[in-house]
Amino acid sequence: MGRAGAAPTAPVRIVNGFTTILPGRTRTFFERQFFAAYPRPLQKAGPPPFPRAVTIASIEAPKQQSIVIRTVDFKAYRNAGIGPDDLRELSRGRSIGTLGFEFTRGNRGITDFATNLPGRGVPVLLSSGQSGTATAPRAGNGKIKQGVGLATPNNPGESFAAYAMPGDNLIAKAVVFRPPNFDLRLFEVRISGWLAGQKELESIIDSLSR
Repeated sequence: MGRAGAAPTAPVRIVNGFTTILPGRTRTFFERQFFAAYPRPLQKAGPPPFPRAVTIASIEAPKQQSIVIRTVDFKAYRNAGIGPDDLRELSRGRSIGTLGFEFTRGNRGITDFATNLPGRGVPVLLSSGQSGTATAPRAGNGKIKQGVGLATPNNPGESFAAYAMPGDNLIAKAVVFRPPNFDLRLFEVRISGWLAGQKELESIIDSLSR
């Protein structure tokens, strides 16, 4: 019965309201955190030391399974100035001209991060390796996001997903454009998404491509 003065209530039966949106049996959701220490000493003999790429994580999609990526979030940590092991998360403002981050599937970035902002106001020559001719005059270089934060779109109401098929490599790197003027200690990447069977994902892609 409804309360006095309120509209009467009616019983409602929900049929398959929950099970219709359950994922398949082969799907496993995950969130992973990977860390890499800031290299010391940073400068190496031989080629120019900057920019310097540091691999944070390298993942290979397992056999007969696909990795669907929803979010990739990069962070960096500096010494807090209290104790040798006390860390503080680096703000995006302090990281823009010093750090970049790269997340690739095979040789391709999941998003084009080309920018008109060079590192600290001057062009930064960036090569794909630690030797050879530098080719990109801009810090962004398409694959590299400047500063900490999400490397995947996070717009309300919009969905985003990138995927790796069996045997594909997912590689997350931090790129140090210039020597930081703070005591940098750690890089972090946080990856979330789900594992799906290869056939399941292929059927989803085929249905979307029609």
